[in-house]
Amino acid sequence: MRSSHSLADIEDSARSAIRKNWTILTQIAAGVMAVVATIVAPPPTPVGTLGIRPFASFVVAILAGIFILALRRFRKQEHSLFWAGLAAILLLVTVVDYFWYFNLIDTRTERWHERTIVCGTELRPEIQNKYGSTIRKSLVRELLDDAAGDPQLIWTDQSIRVSKDILCVSYLVIVPLIGGCIMAASQIPTCRALPRSRKKPAKANKKKASAH
Repeated sequence: MRSSHSLADIEDSARSAIRKNWTILTQIAAGVMAVVATIVAPPPTPVGTLGIRPFASFVVAILAGIFILALRRFRKQEHSLFWAGLAAILLLVTVVDYFWYFNLIDTRTERWHERTIVCGTELRPEIQNKYGSTIRKSLVRELLDDAAGDPQLIWTDQSIRVSKDILCVSYLVIVPLIGGCIMAASQIPTCRALPRSRKKPAKANKKKASAH
C-alpha cells in the first residue's frame, strides 16, 4: 500500500512539474510570437487548417527549453562576450532569412480580392501554350480573375505545394531565430551585472602552502 501511494505521489509530482515547466515555456513562446507578429506575417493559412503559426509557437517553446540549459550554464560575467557573439551571429542569419522570406512572399504570393493566394512556379500546359513558360507579375492578376481566384487552374498542383512548403519552412526558420536573438541579447546585460567570478588557486600553490 505504501509503495502504491508513493508511486502515485511521484506520478502526481512529475505531472505537476511538467505542467509548471511547460507553462513557463509556452509563456516564453507567446512573448516571442508577439514580437514576431510585429516583424513578419505568417504565410497564407490553408482553408480548414490553423496554419503554420501554432506549430511555430510549439517549435519556439521546445527550443526555449533547450536554450534555458545554455542560459543556466553560461551566466557569469565573462560569458557576456559569448552571448554578444551568439546574438550577432543569430542576428546576421535572421537578416538573411528575413529578406529571403519577403522575397518568397513577393514572388510566390499574390493579393486578389483581399485574399493572399500562393502561386506556383510551373504553369499548366494550356497556360504555357498561350502565354509562354513565364508570365509577368501584372498578368497574374488577370489570370486569377479568369480562373475565379483558383491557382490550380494556372499552375501545377506540385509547384503550388512546393511554394507553400518553402514559405512555411522560411517562416519556421525566422521565428526561432528571432527568439534566439531576443534571449541571447537579454543575457548580455544579465551577465555584465554579475560580479566577476574569482579564479580558484592552482593545486600546485595549495600543495606548497600545505608543505610550509
